[in-house]
Amino acid sequence: MHASAETTVVLADPTGIARAALAMLVSETPGVELVGEAATLDELRAVIRDAHPDVVVIDDRLLRYDAVTADELGARLVVTGVDDDPAYLARARRIGAEAWVPKECADALLPDVLPREAPVTLTA
Repeated sequence: MHASAETTVVLADPTGIARAALAMLVSETPGVELVGEAATLDELRAVIRDAHPDVVVIDDRLLRYDAVTADELGARLVVTGVDDDPAYLARARRIGAEAWVPKECADALLPDVLPREAPVTLTA
């Protein structure tokens, strides 16, 4: 964990343009520092080993291919996605995610769930 009072965040999304948009949003959020990005779960694990983030924002598509949990990642977990299928929300709950943020609402919702002191509940 970083010595600053900022909440540190790693983004994991297989789509470069989505990662870039989320990175811009995270970088503009007061009290939040982007410390890494990943396109795959293997990359994510490596970034987490180096950066020790407070929060991992992960695209739901990465959760389809490999089992990963908030406990394994050692960080608060926020899941993003474009599909509102209830099965994805259920999977997010099972792996210990604190929040589900639809990508079309990320600009409005993500800044509210990232800060350390943010009270977070998992809702669709």
